[in-house]
Amino acid sequence: MFKNILKGMGIGVANIIPGVSGGTLAVVFGIYDYLMEAVACFLTAPKSKKIEYIKFLLQIGAGAVIGILVFARVIEFLFANYPMQTKIAFVILILPSIPLIIKGENIRDKKNIISFVLGFVFIMLFTYATIKISGGPQEFDSVRTVFSTSYYIKLAFCGFIAIGAMIIPGISGSFLLLILGEYQNILSYINNFQIVPMIYLSIGMGLGALGFTKVINYCLKHHRSLTLFFILGIIIASLIQLLLNL
Repeated sequence: MFKNILKGMGIGVANIIPGVSGGTLAVVFGIYDYLMEAVACFLTAPKSKKIEYIKFLLQIGAGAVIGILVFARVIEFLFANYPMQTKIAFVILILPSIPLIIKGENIRDKKNIISFVLGFVFIMLFTYATIKISGGPQEFDSVRTVFSTSYYIKLAFCGFIAIGAMIIPGISGSFLLLILGEYQNILSYINNFQIVPMIYLSIGMGLGALGFTKVINYCLKHHRSLTLFFILGIIIASLIQLLLNL
């Protein structure tokens, strides 16, 4: 139980750092498959399995919440003052565990190699297109203090998009929030315990989690090797991009 809470804390902290993926850490920690299964199959699972899923999700969820609440201010400070050192620290932590992702898989299989290349190219094109379309990350000097219905809808949409990014290894949900202009706002809501905007954000995240996890869980169950090599390509490309942006 304690190990799962610690893993959840790591995932939570990763998700609040732009450029770092919580999904990547879930893969590195060896819980990604089961996490996708627990979320995707929870509603249709038999009672005994539901209890098992609940225990696991509560442990990971509690750890993630603790990680976000405890380290949000610390990460905000480190990222603002020592961005290069913070990114390097995460890369160093992730690198040794990368071989474990495809342990026991056939690294010479042509289909697996193609899947790896596709994952690598996908994340490169995704990041390029996202920055190109948005004109780059949109940061603001002041945090929003006036709220409206349309803004709450935008927050829910941001939650939906961000959780999808957080679930897919190698794609940073925080980076997308930065591009959408809401990263500073959301970090401020967390640090200042502003409940109402966080509720709308959570609604979007809940809906996104149910949808994205079902797709990924299907791929892992029916095309495991191809999916793992695709994920590996995404992770390697993401780490390269992270280092290039130091």
